[in-house]
Amino acid sequence: MRNRFLLTIGLLLILSTGYSKADKFKTFEVKTQGIKIEINTKLELFHIMAYLSNSNHLNNFDFNYKSDINTFFSLNNNDNSVQFIKKVLQNYNAHLSINGQFFDENFKKDTSFMKYLQLDNFGLLNTLANKSKIIDSLNEAVESFAKISRFEKFIENHQGYYQQKIDEVAKEVSGLDMINDFETFWGAKKDSYTIVITMLEQDLHAYWFTNNNKSNCVFYLSPKFVVDNDAKFGNSDITDLREGKMAAKDYIYYGATHEIGHSFLNPIMDNYSKQINQIPFQYSTADPSKITFLCESCLRSLTAYFLIKNKYDEFAQMVIQGEKQQGYVYNETIVDLIKEYANSRNNYKSFNDYVPVFLDKLKHQVENK
Repeated sequence: MRNRFLLTIGLLLILSTGYSKADKFKTFEVKTQGIKIEINTKLELFHIMAYLSNSNHLNNFDFNYKSDINTFFSLNNNDNSVQFIKKVLQNYNAHLSINGQFFDENFKKDTSFMKYLQLDNFGLLNTLANKSKIIDSLNEAVESFAKISRFEKFIENHQGYYQQKIDEVAKEVSGLDMINDFETFWGAKKDSYTIVITMLEQDLHAYWFTNNNKSNCVFYLSPKFVVDNDAKFGNSDITDLREGKMAAKDYIYYGATHEIGHSFLNPIMDNYSKQINQIPFQYSTADPSKITFLCESCLRSLTAYFLIKNKYDEFAQMVIQGEKQQGYVYNETIVDLIKEYANSRNNYKSFNDYVPVFLDKLKHQVENK
């Protein structure tokens, strides 16, 4: 198994020789309301390769862009580099880790995200050194596939489409004040916010890192709907969940409320692991730890809180009840605690200041539930 792994790396290195990154990978972007909105074509190619390998973390609806991919890459979908990507992604959560390496030059040292990359399929120990080798090989796989498939031609054919998607998101973001809303709530700031459009992914998620003493947050935004055979971020101008309608601005705003919230909340909660582990949570979700469960519960509750704040009371109750059915059974309690924090900002300048009180009250509520 190990020899086969090394052979794969060697093959990929040979295939990628002479590749010019600057020529092949472009980033299409605009900036509005202090947020950069972009399509990173190297990350997009990684997702295309995942799609060609039938990875299970991508969206499952059909639209014209996928037809273009099937046609353009029809002669390359069984390439060794594609099969390598498939093997890397056999652990479902691996993409949560891998996406970050397209933005953070120190990504391989980020143990908080590298933990999602598991190497059992390669017969290797899950050490940081081995994971670093896999990430290097993954980069080589993407770069070699770009050369073999003439990916620069695919980019050229779709640059107008990519710009269209960026403009769609920018239009909605320009009418929102997300940074102010989020930083005011958390009582903290980030130096950089980026929304990365991922046309093929299924999940919304985020990555955060510090580089040159600057805090950065990346929100991966995937489309949710298909309208006229195209992937869209909304299917209506007005949100009405009872009729299955969602405005793009609401999908983006409330998706960002949750995912960008992780970049504020998770580092805080990591400092309170002892207290959190003492809370006798009873839950049936797939969250691997009490901290993960609590962070998810808090941010799902935060979505409901922002919905209530923005006069979407019925929408908020639907969210709370839906989350309860998924096993997040403490969200009503957490929403009340969030309201208490929001109404006591003279006492708590930031959520970090409120956390000890929050955890004590939550523990009492859970024990007496």
